[in-house]
Amino acid sequence: MHIVVISHSFPTSKTIDFVFVDQLCREFADKGIEVTVVAPQSVTKCLFRGVPFVKIKSTVKTDKGNLFTLYRPFWISLGSKWTKYVRNSFPAAVNRALYRIREPIDVLYGHFWAQANAAFPYAKSHHIPLFAVAGEGELDTHKKMTKESIRDIREYVSGCICVASKSKHESIDAGFAIEEKCIVIPNAVNPQLFYKRDQKEMRQKHGFNQHDFIVAFVGQWNSRKGVQRLCDALNKLNDPNIKAMFMGRGAEVPTYDHTIFQGTVDHDTLPEYLCCADIFVLPTNNEGCSNAVIEAMACGLPIASSNMEFNWDILNERNSILFDPMNVDEIAAAIKRLYENEELRSSLAAGALATAKELTISVRADKIVKYIKSKI
Repeated sequence: MHIVVISHSFPTSKTIDFVFVDQLCREFADKGIEVTVVAPQSVTKCLFRGVPFVKIKSTVKTDKGNLFTLYRPFWISLGSKWTKYVRNSFPAAVNRALYRIREPIDVLYGHFWAQANAAFPYAKSHHIPLFAVAGEGELDTHKKMTKESIRDIREYVSGCICVASKSKHESIDAGFAIEEKCIVIPNAVNPQLFYKRDQKEMRQKHGFNQHDFIVAFVGQWNSRKGVQRLCDALNKLNDPNIKAMFMGRGAEVPTYDHTIFQGTVDHDTLPEYLCCADIFVLPTNNEGCSNAVIEAMACGLPIASSNMEFNWDILNERNSILFDPMNVDEIAAAIKRLYENEELRSSLAAGALATAKELTISVRADKIVKYIKSKI
């Protein structure tokens, strides 16, 4: 089977954009599936944001020595004010790449609805099954489409892989999907990279105090992810024994007085930093299915995160404390409860590890392939 994956972006030697797409495609290839990825690269981001230009066509080798093809045609992305002038740039780039592929295509796989929509005309004209992944933090693709266009893609799409129940409901409400064509398969991790390491060894390696209680945060420093709400909660507790690591970047620079690390971390090194922590806290107010939460669970961390639908498929009372992400007092109370109760931390850590064992990239790839085959 030859699957062509359409993605908004793809990681480079200097970026980790859409690393979850890269991991899934590597897993597909390692399972003997022929894979081609079409991930247009933005000319404007390369010119003005320092993102490196890459070859339009290249070959990617997995750790097991399997290969897949990567197409990175150029497109022009502009701010929301100017989007209407380049609205067709991304679909045009996808179309150019699809016409360059000589091998027969069995499945087109749009990683998010905008990408599925970009591949739709080619899929329909060539009678190729089209699948969509629903996992956007906020689904708004339908707002730029006519009712007729939404109906056409709904009737044509063979299936929708939803990363959370929330994504399924949003896809149905938007008119893109019907219940019978949806399946929920949460995001997953590579257990060869994300696994529990000895905390003492990791703290010694990265220069952290053995006696501190460390709170870990991974994500963009913005209002959606709640980095400042977490800082406000920590400052409310005002305990110098509670330290924090903020792994990410963005406009809302963390302001907690007892921060021991803030900045970006290489994806391969991230598990070591997570294993230095005692708990993981993410007060996000909108997700598809948080990869950061699953990665933290795989490293054996108790989770404190949002009591919202995007978390309900993976978080429960066995592995987490859930709170209102907009309520600083609730965030602070969750941290304080975990700080003061070692037995609770141990129990939730065990639950997190148990959950993560079911959320591996290999299992996820198997489920997706099985679902695709059942629909074609």
